[in-house]
Amino acid sequence: MKEKIARILTIQLVIGLATLSMVSYVFAEEDIDGDGMADWWELQYFGDLSQEADWDFDGDEFTNLEEFEAGTDPTDPTDKPRPPANNIY
Repeated sequence: MKEKIARILTIQLVIGLATLSMVSYVFAEEDIDGDGMADWWELQYFGDLSQEADWDFDGDEFTNLEEFEAGTDPTDPTDKPRPPANNIY
């Protein structure tokens, strides 16, 4: 049986004196919209599941899926996937 790994994502919004908190419990491998990006990751960076895998949210010429696979921040144009290392011998 495959073990499930989960993340707890907490989002806090402060407006003036009012604070709204939301806690979500999302399984790491869960991808209910089928775009290849884990739901916890989409919620963490975009706040919802509306972003598509082939879109480029931060305009850095890397798709959201490429940023997910590389572990970079898709909302920061300076955080780009690194090119693969040259394996020339």
